[in-house]
Formats: sequence, structure tokens, C-alpha cells
Amino acid sequence: MAESSATREVLSLWCRELGTLLRYEVPPAAALGIVAQEIAPMAEISMSLLVKVEAGKALAEAIAESPGVFPPLVRAAALAGERAGKLHEALEEAGECLRDAARLGVQPTSERQFGELAANATVAPAVALAARLLVAAIDSDAAELRLTSSDLGGLAEVKLSGTWRVLEEVQRELFGPLCRRFKLMAQIPYWIAEPAVGTFAFETPRGETWDVAVRTLPGEADSDQRINMTLTPRTERNEPA
Repeated sequence: MAESSATREVLSLWCRELGTLLRYEVPPAAALGIVAQEIAPMAEISMSLLVKVEAGKALAEAIAESPGVFPPLVRAAALAGERAGKLHEALEEAGECLRDAARLGVQPTSERQFGELAANATVAPAVALAARLLVAAIDSDAAELRLTSSDLGGLAEVKLSGTWRVLEEVQRELFGPLCRRFKLMAQIPYWIAEPAVGTFAFETPRGETWDVAVRTLPGEADSDQRINMTLTPRTERNEPA
């Protein structure tokens, strides 16, 4: 289904009608069956989603797995809405956004345009800081890196010879985003309110790959968190001759 103004109108109607049915506690499978009958252009995808839901897949997950039909707005809204227990509201609001975009004639960003924007975009401060801390920890031969809150914001520390040493002080306004960045890299939901673990691979500017194991101990606020990371080289360092 090509993305056009008309398509957005159809998607808008589908989202709003499905959201309304879910609001009135119509089971997802039954709601999909209804919109399949009432919105002919969406019948095929509605029945495809219905099969997945009847097989045990969450409706939002099924929607998110259909990027060729649903734009990022709908897929992200569905996942967030289901996590919050408000899938019906998320779909209705996404439908309203699509309807407004269709009325205003707003064209979706093409993949080429998006690639150009991404290439020219300024790196977010937390993203740049996360990379800088990892490189600094690796260059200092530390096996562990941790983030802890402090009175002024936070501390990035490395463990050297069994002793924790301050690597960098983190400003208060950057500490929360920095913690969320490391969680995102380790595929740990940033909103999770309990200890969690995850891993990610980090490539240094020299082309070395390191495995980073992440353990998080979230607090009641962004300013009260702790993240411990273990750094393990995957490739040998290429020391200059």
C-alpha cells in the first residue's frame, strides 16, 4: 500500500475505528474482524493481523511488524500505548495525526531524505558523551565503567587496580539522558523501574570491538541511578608500531 494523502486518510480511519472498538472493550480479534469488513482497503492487512493475534501475538507487536503498511508514527504509538495499557487512546491519537497530515498535504520524508538528514544531524550530547566515556575507559585499560549520581549531577568512574577513580563529572542535565542512552544501547527499556541487565557491542574509532555488559539499578528519578558496565575486548588492540 503506497503512502499517499489518500492512504493516510484510510489509515487514519482504520486507527480511529479500531481504537474506538478497543475503547469499548471489544476483543482485539473481534475488533480486527469488524474493521476488515468496514474498511475495504485495509481488509487484507486487518485479516493478516487477526491471524497473528489469534496465534497469541500482541496486537501492537503485530502492527509494529508491518512497516510496509503502517508508518513509524502508528507503529511507535501502538507499542507505547500497549505498554501503558492505553492502546485504544494511542491508536485514536495516531489516527488524528494522520488525518491532520492528510488535510495539510504533509508529505512523508523519503528514505533518501531521511538518510541525508541523519547524516547531517548534530550528535546529541548524551550520545557523544557515552561514546567518549567508553573510549576513555578503554584507553585507560579499565575493565569496568560505572555511572553514579552525585550532588552536582553524576560521576563516571573506572575501576583501575581494584580502585574506583573518577573519569569525568557529568552535569545534572546530562546525567539522566546519559543513563537512558546506555540503557537504549543495551536494549533495556529506559522506563523500567527494577534492576535489569543487557549487552551491546561498541566499536572504537580504531576499529576495535568491545562487548559491554550493562547492569542498571534505577532510582526514583533520573538523578538517582546507577549503571555498572563490564568491558571485554572482542578483538586484539592494534597498537602502533
